[in-house]
Amino acid sequence: MSRRVKVFFITIAVILVAVVALLFFANRSFSGTTEAKQHVAHVDWLPKEATDVTYIKNEGGVFPWLCFECSLPRPAMDNLAETKGWKLSEKKDYSTGLRLNLKLPPVRKVEGMAIDFYPMALVYEDRKGNGGGITVIYDPEFQRLFVRQSTN
Repeated sequence: MSRRVKVFFITIAVILVAVVALLFFANRSFSGTTEAKQHVAHVDWLPKEATDVTYIKNEGGVFPWLCFECSLPRPAMDNLAETKGWKLSEKKDYSTGLRLNLKLPPVRKVEGMAIDFYPMALVYEDRKGNGGGITVIYDPEFQRLFVRQSTN
């Protein structure tokens, strides 16, 4: 085999290895790693008062996101909201379907239907033009905090 043919095949092999590596790392970077847990006693990324945490999060990708719900006493919720800059407003008869992401049962039954309904909730939303942003819902009656945030 001539030197020219050997160089050609080596070049093609290097290009193929580079393309496969690029595709692998691009896919890994884009999708990230997803982790989900239900009814965890505590997680270190929430205040120490947060208990019974259910979450699903995707980290390491281009578009990280997080969705969680936990029990949190009102004083701890107020501290967290202040720290995060969440300006909560009171909403009456508020409902959402966002808890489906966590595979949790509906919050309440209303007229025989099980739905995520809050007679009164403290809510903060900051939506971005690309569809990302954050939704925060606090149920004072059950002292439950729900948060969904994403960069896209």
